[in-house]
Amino acid sequence: MKVCSIFSQILKLFSRGGFEQAVKQHKAERHARGFTSWGQFIAMLFCQLGHAKSLREICGHGFKLTR
Repeated sequence: MKVCSIFSQILKLFSRGGFEQAVKQHKAERHARGFTSWGQFIAMLFCQLGHAKSLREICGHGFKLTR
């Protein structure tokens, strides 16, 4: 059974290839630790849509962000 959430439908609006190209062009991950730029974007989008004030707020309520 395949599940297609609203969040995954929203993510389809963003070109991951275009995003990765911009990250590479601007060398955005040269000092990155932990999250990739794409992973951070997904986490921030999730927080924005969930009206969270921080990532801790999302993680503290049992939501889990996975790669």
